Amino acid sequence: MPPLAAVPNLERELDELYALPLAEFTKARNDLSSRLRKAHQSGAADEVKSLKKPSVVAWAANRLARDKPKQVDALLQSSESLRDAQQRAIAGTASIDEVNDAAAAERDAIRVLLGFARPLLGSPTHIEKLAQTLRAAAIDEAARPLLQRGRLTEELTASGFGPLEAVKTSRRRGDEVARAARERVTLLRAEARRLNAEARVAERAASDAAKALQILDAEAKEKRAEADKVADELAGAEEALRKRR
Repeated sequence: MPPLAAVPNLERELDELYALPLAEFTKARNDLSSRLRKAHQSGAADEVKSLKKPSVVAWAANRLARDKPKQVDALLQSSESLRDAQQRAIAGTASIDEVNDAAAAERDAIRVLLGFARPLLGSPTHIEKLAQTLRAAAIDEAARPLLQRGRLTEELTASGFGPLEAVKTSRRRGDEVARAARERVTLLRAEARRLNAEARVAERAASDAAKALQILDAEAKEKRAEADKVADELAGAEEALRKRR
């Protein structure tokens, strides 16, 4: 029998490991590590033995990934849409309504998942931490695949993802986005002042033009009345001339 026969599909075994109740995780992890070592897969055995038991909140998120994959996918898609809307808003190609709608869609996706998780957690504190974990995992490149596979091991927050190095990049990116947003606000304020000044000039010109139009209209009506009067006199004179003939 070849050495790998003892653990024919490690990825499937890991999925099953993280799907277990928390109370069974440690024993099952150690058993899997022992099987790998017996199969002469020492490197994999060491890696499995070092796997951290998920926290209660991470375990609940993993359960959602397995039990409600469509809803988790909806959260990931809504988070991606929100990030896209925010970036386009900074670039000036998306409205604040688009950003607000995308944010509302993300909140709704999280609210739906929390509804399924309440029987698993119960504690309001755990529910709040789960909401933060779901939101954070959905926007972090390192955590997204862990959530999709149901292999999170710890709680995450939007401002810091614990030991995940990706968060440092996310924070820097957030600083850059904030700076770009401030610069755009400054530019938009200057543009608004310029356009307001031009609008006032145009409004005054329009007002002057309207007054001039009223004067010209009155003059035109007066000339028309005079022209009609002369036309009537001409018609009368021509009629009188014909009768004399």
